[in-house]
Amino acid sequence: MSGEVPEKARVRPRDEGELQEKTLASLAPYRDGDGRIFTIWSTLAHHEDALRRFLVFGNHVLGKNTLPLPSRELMILRIAARAQAAYEWDQHVRIARRAGLTDDIILAAAAGDRDGLDELDRVLLTATDSLLDRQSVDDELWGRMAALLSTEQIIDVLYTVGQYLTIATVINTLGVQVEGDLALPLPEPTDQKEEAA
Repeated sequence: MSGEVPEKARVRPRDEGELQEKTLASLAPYRDGDGRIFTIWSTLAHHEDALRRFLVFGNHVLGKNTLPLPSRELMILRIAARAQAAYEWDQHVRIARRAGLTDDIILAAAAGDRDGLDELDRVLLTATDSLLDRQSVDDELWGRMAALLSTEQIIDVLYTVGQYLTIATVINTLGVQVEGDLALPLPEPTDQKEEAA
């Protein structure tokens, strides 16, 4: 499933001065420490109406998700690593560290290694791989998910995988470039898929 990111952006980020006021208002929370709009969003601002709508859904997945924050981040990092989406990887390594995850756990989960993780995270990473590979889960995995998660949380699993696969696809296709140096090197893709947790 690993992607191929162009060495240069295929679509350059838009300058802030080109954006509508309502788009700027929607992007107010999506700025870096220097006040610049994150590159992913200034790139997607070429389609301002769609971006504003997408941000509403993205805000749910990133900010109002019912899954534990560290667990959600492990799922996103697994998606980014499998897709080789460096921009997504870099942003979420930083978020995962703030959520208390160590680099060893981040790298292990990204590689598909579930040793040392609790049962919930093992199940969530297995579900992430299954959803990426087959766009579904089998009955056995469904039972394990249902034993640990509410229906609302299971829906958030599906939304999280869908959202971040979409973002990885955007990054890889449009050539969204990392802002500076990677916080942690992006692991090489592995053939490891959907192992039993």
